[in-house]
Amino acid sequence: METLNKKKYDFFLYLLEQGDAMVCLDARLPEVDLPASHKDNSSLSLVFNLNFRRPIEILDEGIYATLAFNGRPHKSVIPFEAVWAIYDPNMKNGQVWEESIPTDMNLADQGISIEPEDSPTKLKTVKSTGKPTAKPETEGKRDRSHLRVIK
Repeated sequence: METLNKKKYDFFLYLLEQGDAMVCLDARLPEVDLPASHKDNSSLSLVFNLNFRRPIEILDEGIYATLAFNGRPHKSVIPFEAVWAIYDPNMKNGQVWEESIPTDMNLADQGISIEPEDSPTKLKTVKSTGKPTAKPETEGKRDRSHLRVIK
């Protein structure tokens, strides 16, 4: 595994252990398998969580998951080569890989700022200028649909 992809893989797993992980990717790459309506997006953001109803598989080369788009499931493939940032959407901090950012994209247009390398924080931060994410009404309740009663 390439060193850069290994860093993305490790950081993604770290954030998933904490809760949600927002993945920013360039969906235009041919290796990315997403619905056609998203294939022209250089800054697609997807939220992942280990409590998804459908299985999610995280391998060295990328993320494999059945994701719902407009209520329709789609077997998605997201290689780490397409990922240019991963962050915690609740804390608004994470990691940006500048060398993976599409050359035709302006981060200022995305509402993202990057702290310098010599910042006291160990991670570069990703800050959103948008509204804070709303807490779901079912927060604290876990989906236990995979459990069954055994008598």
